[in-house]
Amino acid sequence: MMKKRKNPLWKIQEAEIPGPFRVWVGFSGSFMQRLVQQGINNARIQVLQEGFACPETEERKLLGIEDRKHALVREVLIVSVGKQWMFARTVIPRTTLTGEQQQLAQLKDRSLGSVLFKDPTMKRSAFEIACLQPGERWHDKVKQAADCALPDLWARRSLFSVRDKPLLLTEVFLPDIATV
Repeated sequence: MMKKRKNPLWKIQEAEIPGPFRVWVGFSGSFMQRLVQQGINNARIQVLQEGFACPETEERKLLGIEDRKHALVREVLIVSVGKQWMFARTVIPRTTLTGEQQQLAQLKDRSLGSVLFKDPTMKRSAFEIACLQPGERWHDKVKQAADCALPDLWARRSLFSVRDKPLLLTEVFLPDIATV
């Protein structure tokens, strides 16, 4: 268990991340492709929830969404047989879901990266990193989704821009990732 955090949430420095997680948290490419590169060929997307909802306050601020406005919110687990690799939450403003980006609202069990990393206009911001500790809201959310007891969790979030339209991706690395 980590000691009480000195830095505010989402202000962790990469050097603070334990070795087995650092390589994953710092990887800016497609997570699913990285799993395949590591020999995990049976990973799949398990959609937990997907629909229009009011994003959290901080998410709205990062995306420039007005209060009480809805966005597409998608939460998934990335799993394979007997393993849980990641919890991911994507928030996509309605204004992003126009033109070719309408396909982002129809991913079903496809990964977000299967669309984003094929788009030559895609840009990704630097990562904000957090250590989520038991009892914190984000940790409790992931614990409920993963349906198991969890230690401290490493997370990152970044803003994507596709054709100058934003979306926010928050990724929480589950303990099984340290075994790869």
